[in-house]
Amino acid sequence: MTQFNAVEGALAEVVSQGRCLGAALRVLHDGEEVLDLAVGDATSTQAMAADTVVPWFSASKLAATVAVARAWELGLLHPNDRVVQHLPEFAGPGKDDIRIEHLLTHTAPLRAVDRETGRRFADGRHALLELVLRGDADPDWTPGTRAAYLGHAGYLLLDEIVRRGSGRPFADFLHQQVAAPLRLTSRLGAPPGADVVDVPWFGPAELASRVARFDVSMGYPSACVAGPFGDAAEICEMVRQVGTRHGRRVLSPETCAALVTDQRPPTLIDESAGCARRWGLGMVLAAENFGPASPASFGALGGTACLVFADPEAGLTVSLYFNGNTGAADRLSRDRRVIDALYRDL
Repeated sequence: MTQFNAVEGALAEVVSQGRCLGAALRVLHDGEEVLDLAVGDATSTQAMAADTVVPWFSASKLAATVAVARAWELGLLHPNDRVVQHLPEFAGPGKDDIRIEHLLTHTAPLRAVDRETGRRFADGRHALLELVLRGDADPDWTPGTRAAYLGHAGYLLLDEIVRRGSGRPFADFLHQQVAAPLRLTSRLGAPPGADVVDVPWFGPAELASRVARFDVSMGYPSACVAGPFGDAAEICEMVRQVGTRHGRRVLSPETCAALVTDQRPPTLIDESAGCARRWGLGMVLAAENFGPASPASFGALGGTACLVFADPEAGLTVSLYFNGNTGAADRLSRDRRVIDALYRDL
């Protein structure tokens, strides 16, 4: 049996150094759980546990992406569809040629309006959707030719496309088509009656005002899933197993391949990151945060608190949650410290 001395020590060290309140790590190897570890605190009166309900931040897009992929398989949409085919009021200069695939790859000319959604996060779904539907496209940006991460705008449009196509709220569609088959307790908008951890800020004081206090009850598919973060590993593991988990098929192998295949030109600079960054259809590919994981790895990042990835070459799926957002450099340091130790143990 594998001993996880290095990774257990790394997690304990990060917490003891005051770089977060607590942490949770789940590891699946060849489909079987080999580690489900929590250390430190969730709150001042509650220890961190494997089933602690936490906000997924932008890792919520992982669950939302699979829901959109299910809608694709059900014939409700296609990645090549123009958004205006589903949302006619989205029409306008520079917007008519935006396709669903551009929303999933963050190559749509919506960066300016997306920044406004971040500033108006508390206004609610209807107000933010109207903002994106009626807003202007970024000038000098042909869809697919430039890239910049979209925090909310793209997934607000995807939410509405699926809602209109399925005739039910996106949260219900996600639960029925993704969460229930995978036996997840996490929900978009939080599980009923759950107390969601209020993740504190551990980064530089001058950056604290930039950290959004996500109210997951707002229900945005881009940021408002909450539940045990080990559930995120189940989603990645399903994709790693080309669509099947617990004996149930959620996606086809062909759809899974599309999600994790490079959809951006390799030299395309992500203007929010300042460097080229690999993306599939909604999936981050081979991120630097994934440590020594193979180039075939894929997953998602949330805030500066959490990440989840699958490494098909190693047969490995990992979810890692730090109860504490922090600056980008410290986030990368924490992530790499733990994941490097995990790979040494394995």
